Amino acid sequence: MGRTKKIFTNSRVIILLIFLFLALIAIRPDPSNTGVAIKSVIKNSTASIAGLENPRQNAAPMSREVIKTVNNVPIYNMEDYNQAMTRLQINRSVIITTDIDTYRLVTREIIEVTELNETELKNVTEEIETESVVEVYNETTDQTVNKTVIERENVTKEVEVPKLNITHTGLVEDIGIRVGEAPKNNIKKGLDLQGGTRVLLKPEEVLSKNDMDTLIENMKERLNVYGLSDLVIRSAEDLS
Repeated sequence: MGRTKKIFTNSRVIILLIFLFLALIAIRPDPSNTGVAIKSVIKNSTASIAGLENPRQNAAPMSREVIKTVNNVPIYNMEDYNQAMTRLQINRSVIITTDIDTYRLVTREIIEVTELNETELKNVTEEIETESVVEVYNETTDQTVNKTVIERENVTKEVEVPKLNITHTGLVEDIGIRVGEAPKNNIKKGLDLQGGTRVLLKPEEVLSKNDMDTLIENMKERLNVYGLSDLVIRSAEDLS
């Protein structure tokens, strides 16, 4: 008993226990965590319009929003979520509940638009500005000055535009959420464990640091349009 007490009163052991406790807090283990975690949300999708947001890049796994129910049906894993998506119908409300909030989506139909080798006349309304010069008498200075007056008028005219063929497919459009299994802790696995692809891109010419930063931000913005916000983009040096 005395030896055990001596071990746990040792300063090194106390420091080790403190670090282990802090590590446990950082890892946040939760084996019972169920549902599907939101990995990304496609811009301008029904999910995005409803208020669902992309998780921050490099966000801790346990901080990701987790879908718990779809239309009050519990979601425990990817299979449950995929089955819920197959039950969706066109122009119907979908209630998605997460561990953070509840969202109401309205599904849309996939509409295919094909441009034909024909043209048609279409009425287009444009706002036209016209300038005119008028004489204005100033009583204070007893002078007449010229003043430019801008008038705006809506004009409708016929223009020739390509003819479009619109096809209603009867299929439900993707709501725009990319998901994965709910995380059990904050440990991030590398590509060798969780899978994935690393891509190395080299610019055609040498870029300054500012140009490289701008390029990376542009790539993030463009990839985000396709719901690929969970990608990690960073610069690399000394690869020769």
